[in-house]
Amino acid sequence: MRGTVRLTGPLRTCKVFLRETFVKHVIRIALTLILSFGFVHAQAKKGAAEMASLLEKSGYNYTKVGDGVWQVNFNGKNAGEFPVRLALGGDVLVALAKIADREDLKLSAGFLTKLLELNDSIDSIKLALSSEMLYIRMDTKLRTVDISELKYILEQMSGAADEIYPQIKQFLPK
Repeated sequence: MRGTVRLTGPLRTCKVFLRETFVKHVIRIALTLILSFGFVHAQAKKGAAEMASLLEKSGYNYTKVGDGVWQVNFNGKNAGEFPVRLALGGDVLVALAKIADREDLKLSAGFLTKLLELNDSIDSIKLALSSEMLYIRMDTKLRTVDISELKYILEQMSGAADEIYPQIKQFLPK
């Protein structure tokens, strides 16, 4: 029958020290995570308050859709009336405008080629096709957004949506 080895002297002291150090390390990590969550939550609230303030100062009419989500409606020459949504995602402001529902699209080689060409020609905006919709999107670090940057984002989004529409109109449902 095997017996257990009892550590004595320096080896026992080393084992106890390692166990205590490990426990302290785990506690330190847990506290850091708990405090970080509180900080992130506080930052999100601060970001939402700052965005609401910027939208007020921007001169655009907007509606609050949800926590950290706002909508600004535009009326383009080509696309008619369409909304641009602004949403906070951590430390990123996401601007998004739906072009069409995916189920309504005729996904042909010509259409997909056109989308790739448009994606190349539009500078700071992504043209994307998800499982739900065709949309344009612009992501910006929240810390860089001031009143002029917010206006720039909204102008770029509304301009791109209106510019894209006539170029893909033939592929959209009537």
